[in-house]
Formats: sequence, structure tokens, C-alpha cells
Amino acid sequence: MNEGLYEAVFCYGENKVDPFEQTAVDFNRIIGDMRLVGYEITSLNIVQQIMLEQLDSMIKTKGKIMELAMDLENKDDFCREKYGLSFKDIDALDPQHDIEWDIKSGKVIFFLSHEAAHKEEAYFILFKKSFDAFVAKTGFQYLSQ
Repeated sequence: MNEGLYEAVFCYGENKVDPFEQTAVDFNRIIGDMRLVGYEITSLNIVQQIMLEQLDSMIKTKGKIMELAMDLENKDDFCREKYGLSFKDIDALDPQHDIEWDIKSGKVIFFLSHEAAHKEEAYFILFKKSFDAFVAKTGFQYLSQ
């Protein structure tokens, strides 16, 4: 990527802080996908693409759990034993609507929406490993409310 494009896309604010400094994702693929569908290449849009991939992974994980337990007579007991949450609690998790993100002070942050703050414990029970791996890969920070 040329320096001018890098400055325009990845540097944020007056002090030119790079919110992706610690991010180890395939930027060429992400930007290529964004160009393919006509998205404007901005820092916030790139964050959105990265976050949408994470949310999609979480939704797939939840879907597999729901599918596995759906027809069981004792689905609540099964889910509590295997995942630490009841079937109903897992079903209530909605990453697509519960998780938000932004760039603040040159850092990418993600957090639960105000309406979903009461689900924080459930998210960390079910997705702790996923969150930890995502933070390690991207350098994004989770902010608790």
C-alpha cells in the first residue's frame, strides 16, 4: 500500500494515531472486498468489516449450539452442563444487535449496547475464548460498562 493511501485510510485524528497498529488481519482481502461492493475505504468502515466477521463467527457458533440442543428434551440442562448457560440465555444473545464499536482516542473499542449490558456475563461465559483471540489478533479493546 502506498504511503498516501495509508495516511488517508489508517491514520486517525490530528496526531495521526494508527488504530490498526496492532491488528494482524488480511487488510488486502478486507479492502479488496470493500472495493468489490463499493464501500468507501475509511478507518471506521474497515473496523466495521473486521467486526462483522467476528460477529458472523459468533452467530455461527450460537447457531450450532442451538441446532445441537433444539430437539433435546432436556436442552436447558444440556446447555448449562456443556456451555454454562441455559438454552434460553444462549438464545437471548444477539451479537449482531448487542455489540457496538467505535474509534476513540485512536483506539478501536467494542462494547455491549446499553440495552444489552445485562448480558455481559453470558457473553463472557459463552464467548470468552473467542473474545480473547479476537483482541489478540486485532488489538481492539473491549470496554465493559
